[in-house]
Amino acid sequence: MKTEHIQLIVEQLNILIAKSSQKKVANMAKVSNATISQMVNNKHDHIAESMWIKVKVNLKIDWGWNIVPTQNLLTVKELLKDIQSLSMSAMISDAQGIGKTTGYKEYQKENDNVILIECKNYWSKKSFARHQLLACGLDTHGTTEEMIEAFAEYLSKQNKALVIYDQFDKLKEVQKDLFMDYYNDLDGECAFLLSGVKHLAHQEKKGRNKNKMGYAERWSRVGSKAIPLGPISLNDVALMCKANGLTDLEVIEYIYENCEGDARRVKREVEKYFLMEAENKAA
Repeated sequence: MKTEHIQLIVEQLNILIAKSSQKKVANMAKVSNATISQMVNNKHDHIAESMWIKVKVNLKIDWGWNIVPTQNLLTVKELLKDIQSLSMSAMISDAQGIGKTTGYKEYQKENDNVILIECKNYWSKKSFARHQLLACGLDTHGTTEEMIEAFAEYLSKQNKALVIYDQFDKLKEVQKDLFMDYYNDLDGECAFLLSGVKHLAHQEKKGRNKNKMGYAERWSRVGSKAIPLGPISLNDVALMCKANGLTDLEVIEYIYENCEGDARRVKREVEKYFLMEAENKAA
């Protein structure tokens, strides 16, 4: 692994440790406390590259792409600020690739007591409970019930915590129902954001129309609405391209017209542009 990448990981570790603790960061990274200690104290001789990669992946440390203030990123961060300050709950439901998760990650970096949980299809109730604790940097011992209670107890001790369930639409109903328990126990003390693609709003509406248990109650808790975001604009694409070294206006317009409103495709097209530039110079 390149020296500059190791330095970036160490920088991010120090930022995270300053916001919580070394032990919590180790739990989040799924490595030992001793490994994190060696990393931040520049004792790198015996740390395998695979361990650096593991920390990078589990802590979602990225490099090589500069984040810019697109309209959706600004909207997401403002919404999160509002609901966290008021300990309210909300739902965002909109297309993939328009900057939802980027906004959540950036807000988490800049603010305290923000817990981001990126939900997975395959999770059981127990694995869901376990990943909630991992997102907080807590130990994951005990039964499913004990882990659920440990998560709720942790939230109750934080000052205006915000829990973001990204890809909430991927959860099974038994896991979604836990949101109601947390909300009821922590009403006015903790904020929640339920987020997903457009299918999330359709899921919730379908459940309410069928009078399925829990759907109407959950809808009420998030203000009886699913908040949409805007499409990616040409200005957003131009900001992304220019911040990452691509300034050719014709290329920027081409990328905008062909990205289908997906910021991930913008990133891929920028990377492809520079790859082709390098190949042309080498030819």
